[in-house]
Amino acid sequence: MVRPSTLKLTNKHGHDPLYYPIKAVSYTISHPSLLKIVIRIACIGCALALFILVVLLATALKPQAKWISSNLRWWSWPIAVCLVLLESTICAGLLLLVSKSKAQKNLFVATMRQEGLWRENEMVSLSTLKDFKLLGKEDIVKFITIPLQTIPFVGGVVNSAINATFTGWECMGKYFKAIKLPSRLERVEVFGVENSGKFSLFHSSTYDINNDYARFGFMCGFLESIPIVGSVVFPLTNAVAAALFACDIERGGGPVCLRKEK
Repeated sequence: MVRPSTLKLTNKHGHDPLYYPIKAVSYTISHPSLLKIVIRIACIGCALALFILVVLLATALKPQAKWISSNLRWWSWPIAVCLVLLESTICAGLLLLVSKSKAQKNLFVATMRQEGLWRENEMVSLSTLKDFKLLGKEDIVKFITIPLQTIPFVGGVVNSAINATFTGWECMGKYFKAIKLPSRLERVEVFGVENSGKFSLFHSSTYDINNDYARFGFMCGFLESIPIVGSVVFPLTNAVAAALFACDIERGGGPVCLRKEK
């Protein structure tokens, strides 16, 4: 195990990607045009999530506690509460899927334009429908680790760490599609040349803390794992974070995989 004091991060694009999701919050607040989009979707999402939470607490909490323990031992109630929190988060997320995806796309493009790095004649903005991709092998890991989300915060940390690289890749997908990066080069950029094959899921380097996309994805995933608010607010600010990350990549000369290809 590598000690934190001896760990040397590559930070290939000049900044530690771990901090982009945090920076994105203050960046959004300081730009009214971005904040307006976030507030509109967040208010709708939070109201919907709270409504679903109240309904589930009233109708599903007690039955789930009984299902966990027929004798209603004290520990069955905290577990049932965690399940209700997870269920309300998932329900709200599914109901807001399309509007949230459209808002994420608008925030991403608006941020890159704000930074003067959106190339109007060269970059393309995805339609909302194209944001929804088919299930891949990485989604198997996400599905298996979903139960961790029933443990507030601690479960979120563990789940985010396991899925970090794939979350980072997913968050940066809008940038890769904007510059028309082929799927093969996306994998090279995220996993490296040696581990960009079909079995990247099983390479230990995929889960390496030194991977820029893993560090970015970990923080994005953790913020989104925060009960109720996380699934509504942070997917939006994470789109801003992805744009800020993309801007630094552009300032550095573009994705590393393209620099090697030239």
